[in-house]
Amino acid sequence: MPFPSLMDASGKQLDSEGLSKVFSAAGVDLQQPLWVTCSQGVTACHVVLAADMLGHPGVCVYDGSWREWFKRASPEYIISEGEGKKVQEARLLV
Repeated sequence: MPFPSLMDASGKQLDSEGLSKVFSAAGVDLQQPLWVTCSQGVTACHVVLAADMLGHPGVCVYDGSWREWFKRASPEYIISEGEGKKVQEARLLV
């Protein structure tokens, strides 16, 4: 669920009714545990705020998100998006 879907045309967060519709349309069951992620762990927080406004506190954020996963992933789990990305970039240097 892209975080802009949680905002109205002016860039303000939707009210509870609007947020509820977005979560429902995305198939999110707010009665179940919820984990969110994004590319860097920042925009996922919009989903956390929206879920909290709908009475679902305690949503987990994988704050390392896809960037951390990519850096730590074994090469066999990485799908290249073109010449700009190389498998060697995924190796975590400790």
